[in-house]
Amino acid sequence: LKLSGAIQAARWTELPDGLGYIQSFNGAHSLFADTMRSLRSLAIGHQLGHALMGERDRRISLLQRLVQHADTNARYNVYFGEGRDSYDVRGRVAHESIFNTNDGSYRCPSSQQGYTPFSTWTRGLAWVQLGYAELLEFLETLKDGELKPFGGRKQVLARYLAAARATADFYLECTPSCGVPYWDTGAPGLVHLGDYLDRPADPYNEHEPVDSSAAAITAQGLIRLGRYLEAHGQARAGARYVAAGLTVARTLFAE
Repeated sequence: LKLSGAIQAARWTELPDGLGYIQSFNGAHSLFADTMRSLRSLAIGHQLGHALMGERDRRISLLQRLVQHADTNARYNVYFGEGRDSYDVRGRVAHESIFNTNDGSYRCPSSQQGYTPFSTWTRGLAWVQLGYAELLEFLETLKDGELKPFGGRKQVLARYLAAARATADFYLECTPSCGVPYWDTGAPGLVHLGDYLDRPADPYNEHEPVDSSAAAITAQGLIRLGRYLEAHGQARAGARYVAAGLTVARTLFAE
């Protein structure tokens, strides 16, 4: 478990302004949204007291790389409806961000498994939503001093809560009533399905597949996010997410 966290942290691209990310299999230029799931390994390695040893025995904190990756992912792969570009819809997720490895500058969104960089691959969205919900829980186990180098507990939690809620809301808005999404929000065949968001998903339709794995991942993420909010004085909002997550889970078990 210790080595797994260190190995993930070693797949690293440094960016300006204290940011950086765990590289995808495409190479140093590529940040995948679904690499959020790798942060579990860094969290466990940090909890076990491990670190990555760099050149000249430099001790590299797994917690630092976890926070840097999560911050970079939120800045570039998650959209917050703040006018970033024409496709800036709150909660939308680009599967991949491409960077210039010479100077660390952002180049463009991309996608390997989604339909386009300008739509949302729902399994990538699911990993992002669950990833930030898990981080909210993990950060609760840390001492305040451990988070001070990253702006302090309050600021770090606020950043990740914003990402978790934005992606959760987008998922609920862009998913059929049963809670199981189609594989991409921009999949071209959806145009043939009429008002597909107002009824349960049809896994037997002739145009686009549903993604039950995205639903299973997000069910967990919604419940975790809801429980977190309930524990922090936001009972109404928390109950909404928990109820949505249970709806998705019931649909999957029923099938």
